[in-house]
Amino acid sequence: MVYSHIGSGQPVVLLHGFLEERSMWVNYAEQLSLEFEVISIDLLGQGESGSTGYIHSMEEQAAAVATVLFTENVERCNVIGHSMGGYVALALAEKQPDLVGGVTLFHSTAFPDAEERKKNRERVISLVQRGKRIYINAVIPSLFAENLRDDLREEVEKLMEIANGFSDQGIIANIRGMMERKNQTEVLKSGVFKKMIVQGELDTVISIDDAKNMAALNSNIQLEIVENVSHMGHLEASEKCFELIANFCKN
Repeated sequence: MVYSHIGSGQPVVLLHGFLEERSMWVNYAEQLSLEFEVISIDLLGQGESGSTGYIHSMEEQAAAVATVLFTENVERCNVIGHSMGGYVALALAEKQPDLVGGVTLFHSTAFPDAEERKKNRERVISLVQRGKRIYINAVIPSLFAENLRDDLREEVEKLMEIANGFSDQGIIANIRGMMERKNQTEVLKSGVFKKMIVQGELDTVISIDDAKNMAALNSNIQLEIVENVSHMGHLEASEKCFELIANFCKN
């Protein structure tokens, strides 16, 4: 596992999403490091971290994250997980409850894949096996609100370049891990850690109904819906989303 570690104070762990790496957090990490110890991790199969096989379960990812935290002598932390990173954050909270003081699901969900979504992921695996570039170059722009894609063209192109550098094995292992992840709503509902859901109003990956249903699980779940944003709030509404995350970590 490869990770970055800056700052001092209460620990904050930043977990990226599918087809991303820890560099997605670089601006947030620098700002947060003024008040917190910030650990940004490349999850298995992405960024500079290697693959361990042909499926990376969310539990395996969480165990790898826990190893990093134990290495850095972290006793309790806030975990911010974008998309797939949120799945890993919930698995970590389930397996290492004493380690997790708070979880932000940043464009993420505690619900498992529906059957139709699993079929779509199987089709994606077939596309990646035939040549991942066409798939990656189509899917990444779709993660942004349509009216923001031109303004964020440079960021979109950078993300495509990064993702195209990942191995087929790593991509497929993470797709299979997401397909097979279990329902974590009970962890979200009953876990004693503090909880926040940040949801893009226009997100086509995680539905706004899912976000509202998760928030209804417990009155202590903070729901923040960000207007005119799809799945990439850290780029689409950078200042607003940073403010939400920073305040969550402080409180």
